[in-house]
Amino acid sequence: MEERRKHVRVQPVNQAAFIYLETRVPLLDCEIINMSDGGARIRCKTMLPTRFMLFWKEDGRERYACKVIWRDGLDVGVVFE
Repeated sequence: MEERRKHVRVQPVNQAAFIYLETRVPLLDCEIINMSDGGARIRCKTMLPTRFMLFWKEDGRERYACKVIWRDGLDVGVVFE
């Protein structure tokens, strides 16, 4: 089977993360299942909009503007913009 990914996927061992939607809306808890330089597979109990900000560290040092490219139940595939 031919690999179609542009970036090598890494496994952050189900790293906790947070999703920022807009001002005055609480951060949403989510879990990063795996990620690469270009995107990630995340798991969130809440339906997410097409675009959002993903915070990987509690202090917000690592953040990614995300665009949803696929959905499968609670899992969402995103590309980093």
